[in-house]
Amino acid sequence: MKSGIAIAKMMRDYGVERVFGVPGGQTLPFYMGILETEGIDHVLARCERCAAFMADAYARVTFKPGVCDATVGPGATNLVSGVGEAWGNSIPLVVLTSDIDSSFQGKNASQCCDQRSMLRPFVKESLYTERAEDVPWIIRRAFRVATTGRPGPVHVDLPANTLAEEHEYTEGEMRAEGECGTFPAHRVRPALRDVKKAVGVMTSSERPVLIAGGGVILSQAWNELLELAELLMAPVATTMTGKGSIPEDHPLALGVCGGLTKTYSNQFIEEADAVVLVGCKAGQFATDNWSLPRPGTRVVHVDVDPKEIGRNFETEVGVVGDARLAIQEMVGVIKEKMRSPSGLERMPRMREIEKAAHEFVGSIEPEMSSSDVPIKPQRVMKEIRNHTERGAILVSDASQSSFWCSTYYRVLPGGRFIAPRGLAGIGYGFPATIAATMVTEKQVIGIGGDGGFGMVAHEMELAVRNGVPAVYVVLNNRSLGWIKWEMSLLWDKRYISVDFNDVDYGKVAEAYGGFGMRIERPEEIQDALREAYDAGRPSVIDVLIDPWAAPPVKYLADALKTK
Repeated sequence: MKSGIAIAKMMRDYGVERVFGVPGGQTLPFYMGILETEGIDHVLARCERCAAFMADAYARVTFKPGVCDATVGPGATNLVSGVGEAWGNSIPLVVLTSDIDSSFQGKNASQCCDQRSMLRPFVKESLYTERAEDVPWIIRRAFRVATTGRPGPVHVDLPANTLAEEHEYTEGEMRAEGECGTFPAHRVRPALRDVKKAVGVMTSSERPVLIAGGGVILSQAWNELLELAELLMAPVATTMTGKGSIPEDHPLALGVCGGLTKTYSNQFIEEADAVVLVGCKAGQFATDNWSLPRPGTRVVHVDVDPKEIGRNFETEVGVVGDARLAIQEMVGVIKEKMRSPSGLERMPRMREIEKAAHEFVGSIEPEMSSSDVPIKPQRVMKEIRNHTERGAILVSDASQSSFWCSTYYRVLPGGRFIAPRGLAGIGYGFPATIAATMVTEKQVIGIGGDGGFGMVAHEMELAVRNGVPAVYVVLNNRSLGWIKWEMSLLWDKRYISVDFNDVDYGKVAEAYGGFGMRIERPEEIQDALREAYDAGRPSVIDVLIDPWAAPPVKYLADALKTK
């Protein structure tokens, strides 16, 4: 068979149900393979960047590697931002691009560019061959590398003549490694000596705090994390990508920490005598520009990638391993070696957390219940909270919408929060909401600004064509709100190139054949959400919000105080 057809059949054997992409002349053998192979479908996106975003969301919801494809040249260049987002968030993708005929290399062939070098900074490996017989090995390699260790994208680049070349493949050559059809594949167990040292730090500390990053979600270690926290009576803060690692109605849940929030979590990290980072890269925003944990705090760092441990903070104990296995080992050591970690002794601390939580809820309730017009984004978040089911998936775009979600939305047991923090480029939210809705029976709702939606509104056609009843809320402030805020603060209320014309995005949705409406008053939001879900088709709720509502971002709040 043609090697392009062999790829489709192998992907089906890896459990791939959907491939997201845009066809080109050089990729036709692969598309023929999908057409001839039962159990795998292709989702035609309207641009390759959105195809990568969809593959990313598919992976996050299903815990299977996402697959996206693009043709040579402009197709491949369009992929870069989407693949870069997955790379920064450690999301496993298999990224398939076609290349020019290998005999055309070096001759200024049409659409030719060095797409392997272009994508290499954002992938774990870039694989290429001109031999059809090597293709099954490359596909196996791609899935294995994408799903093991720290997950991430892998690039497969194949010339048009290789995709079209026929080869008599044996059953052995076509074998798929089923364990690499989900992630994490081949979990890494940590060294017991490191686990025991980490437990020693945690149990000898008076004010330990756990910080859960996106690695806890990728490892599906939420149950283990909760058990560890309850054993230690230790509060849990999360990064934005780790949001939902612990149910946010739990007494030990502190909310999102760092510089992109105004919850009370930073206070407890500042006062901690030991901080345990789990599946967390200790990046800029999660640590408030690397100011948390404070100098002198004992640090334990658990990560599957040994390169992350000790990168930004002096680390007393590094534990290299899968988050779920590492926490399981810690729990086992605590139960086996300690009669009681010190739970009763920490009951006064529980009262501190309860008091802080009560004060925080009281501080945000007035803005969440505001009847102001234009509508406060905080009120929108309250209405979404009231409408979503307990196990719902909230998908957010980058920029201000993700900050509102981090502070004002609670992820309850069984729920998920998905947001782009890899490169944090706007435009992710809507295509990711479509893909998430495609692949789960859970309630899904998406939210993002008008800046991001304007970049990707064309994917409404995809949603209508495929009958995907995605519901998306546009926070419409007629501007690039984040940048407008920063300019205004820095330049004495002056700004440039941040304002848009008024666009009714509900009518845009209707033009594509979806359901849409515009909301101007807060009391209309709940009915609008109900109508959107009852519509049973792709829906956009365009909410006119206050363009000067201060985003819940610490450094902007600090800047406002000085003005």
